[in-house]
Amino acid sequence: MSRSNPTETSSNPCTRWFEWAGGSDGGLVRYYDKEAAQTVEVGNRFAFLLLDELATVKGWHDASDSGIYANEVRDLRQDVLVVKSFKGGELASGLYSQIKDRAGNFGGHFHASCYIAYKNGDAYKLGNIGFKGAALRAWMDFKKTSGTKDGRKAYFVDAVVINGFDEGTKGRVVYRTPKFSLAPVSPEADKAAHALDVELQDFLGGYLKRSRTEQAEVARAAKVESVSVEPEEPAFVDDELADVPF
Repeated sequence: MSRSNPTETSSNPCTRWFEWAGGSDGGLVRYYDKEAAQTVEVGNRFAFLLLDELATVKGWHDASDSGIYANEVRDLRQDVLVVKSFKGGELASGLYSQIKDRAGNFGGHFHASCYIAYKNGDAYKLGNIGFKGAALRAWMDFKKTSGTKDGRKAYFVDAVVINGFDEGTKGRVVYRTPKFSLAPVSPEADKAAHALDVELQDFLGGYLKRSRTEQAEVARAAKVESVSVEPEEPAFVDDELADVPF
């Protein structure tokens, strides 16, 4: 931080932290309303404009009966993750390939942290949606097959639409994964998304320069804004994702 650059220590600017709830009684997008102290179910139809994507670890630490959080990184192969729980302190630190087993044993799971523009009434707001386990695999598969448009990845040009879910099983566990598609956006929506991305990149520019521990504390504050201070449903699918494109 400095006198001329106070944003380097600012909190995450997201207004809502969405997640895909993939349990057998779910298959929907939800977020935590901190003011109302309740989870709000959006449903299984949700559209957003993808702005950026990072990676992190979240979960539930049984030993301390508290949520797990970590700093967010761009490159899993080079950037160090510091994984902590609210009441148990630091659980693991290192490259994801080095700590994934240890973090997993503690209850931590890899999450894609997708920064988005979403529509709230007539206005577009800055938000985040997280995918893990089977939903993460569906997200990765969708990105691989979405192609290009105007020389860019199509999911950075069009809107991403979640429209329903696919259902699968692992043993006796039933889980639901989001069905993704693309839809064209209006010039007004694209302009709004660009403006929000400028705000986001201003925050990330300072955030990613900070120490890993400081980054984790920013993530801790954001974790409180999300659903995730409560136990989460299992990831359902092996977290071994060697081809994660970060």
